[in-house]
Amino acid sequence: MNLCRAELLVRFVAAVLEAIGMRPVDAEYAAEVMVEADLAGHESHGVRQLPFWVERADQGLLAPGERPVIELDLGALVRLDGRCSLGHIAMRELTDLAVARAREHGIAGVAMRRASYAGRIADYCARGARAGMAVLFWLNDSGTGQEVAPHGGDAGRLATNPIGVGLPRSREPHLVLDMSTSVVAKGRVNDWRGRGLPIPADWLTPSGVLRPSGGYKGTGLALVAEALAGILAGAGSVRPEPPDGGQGVFGLAIHVARLRPLDEFTAEMERMLAYVRDVPLEPGAGPVRIPGESGAAVREERLRDGVPVHGYCWRELESLARRFGIPLPARLERIPQAKHPES
Repeated sequence: MNLCRAELLVRFVAAVLEAIGMRPVDAEYAAEVMVEADLAGHESHGVRQLPFWVERADQGLLAPGERPVIELDLGALVRLDGRCSLGHIAMRELTDLAVARAREHGIAGVAMRRASYAGRIADYCARGARAGMAVLFWLNDSGTGQEVAPHGGDAGRLATNPIGVGLPRSREPHLVLDMSTSVVAKGRVNDWRGRGLPIPADWLTPSGVLRPSGGYKGTGLALVAEALAGILAGAGSVRPEPPDGGQGVFGLAIHVARLRPLDEFTAEMERMLAYVRDVPLEPGAGPVRIPGESGAAVREERLRDGVPVHGYCWRELESLARRFGIPLPARLERIPQAKHPES
């Protein structure tokens, strides 16, 4: 395992993204979001995905220089064409548009089709919450990525279809829920395989496809995501042999202050969260943490000690460095005991 400073990793990732055709300002933003995933302990959605996006650009499935455009505008309801842009940029644009329209109308829904994979959704949940909004996101793979079995099934019929929620608190970290509707994200399985870690048996069905999260509950949530992000957004939903249409999204933003003053809302949020934390614990259990707090704690450690880049991922970064003539980020000498925050 290698350790790198976060800012050096950002610089390297941004340089690679620029080399495949991204605008510098977008490349820097996307690089920051990718490294934020590693900082939060979610390596499965971070820098290890960089070769995937380069490959998508090579295949003509990613348009690095594009941004989404509005194709239907009804004021509080908007549909975007993602134009195969990088998902990080597409989700930034969707979130900011939803926030702006919610300021105007009190509530706004923004749908998007033809976006590329967006990685971790938590960043956009937090982005909306920082703007004083309650935001909700549903995503699908436009019918592809059928690597999750419905509850009781043993073949892929659904994608991991993540759901994200961001709610403002009186201070950061805001309450951020980012979850796949499968028992774990597919990227996490690939990351563990890359590290040589054994895959827990309860992650996969006998035939090797992912199980839904919470059994029939996860299947139900995945179907809701298919309906909203796939069918309603016009992105496409699961069916036999679907074309690779990227990612579909439906986002909803609610302007909290239109319903009650933001400081009143966040004060009651803190009272509620404090009560939930103040609970007798099961034997051996750690303190109760609110969604968003675990990643913030890991982030603080990794900003101080360095971001771990596992061996298989480092080798892929070396390959990209050779291809584009970009120096690899310097490695830190001190290697702390390996941690697996996602385990």
